[in-house]
Amino acid sequence: MNNEQKIIDSWFANAANWINIIDTNGIESRKLATNNAIVEIVCQHQPATVLDIGCGEGWLAKELADRGMHVTGIDAIPVLIERAKEKVSANFFVATYEDIYQNKFSFNNLFNAVVINFALIGKESTELLLSSLPKHLSATGKLFIQTLHPYSRKLLNDYESGWKEGSWDGLGDQFTMPYHWYFRTMEDWMKLLNTSGFDKVEVSEVFHPVSGKPLSVIFTSYH
Repeated sequence: MNNEQKIIDSWFANAANWINIIDTNGIESRKLATNNAIVEIVCQHQPATVLDIGCGEGWLAKELADRGMHVTGIDAIPVLIERAKEKVSANFFVATYEDIYQNKFSFNNLFNAVVINFALIGKESTELLLSSLPKHLSATGKLFIQTLHPYSRKLLNDYESGWKEGSWDGLGDQFTMPYHWYFRTMEDWMKLLNTSGFDKVEVSEVFHPVSGKPLSVIFTSYH
């Protein structure tokens, strides 16, 4: 079984655990910094329509919908989509990244924004998805990606793109089936976005408010 499939299998196995930890605000970095960071950046651009890819249980879709945006959310895990539908009145669909880039799933309109929040974990799936997104954006549409800060790997002396061993450390023993995930350096992220059709990319860094350690980056990309 390949790494991409193991990621999906793990999320199927841990969907209920994930819903619980998000509903109880149980991830410190999200509570302190990264949740607000993605919401604020998207709101600065005031998109009327948003596609939330890898929307999970719907927390971000709710935040954006509460601010007047028309949100469409997709995720590969049906349990997460069902929870999202309970949280917020928006359009939610079960679909994989493959469904999008192979045009097996079609949208009725172009979007002012596509948001992908900590949901680009694989290699080929990420590359193929990103290259397919420009055609789903309006002429002035923007792509927002929040992901682990690449420089956090420098602290581990492992700053090289490639598959890395993952874990659920800090989230509780109930989480099972940790998976490998694909890491990209800052340089490789920028290169990937450029080759995917996004010529202009702005980078916003998010740091832990107490320790100052890098938590995430948010790429705002224009096509």
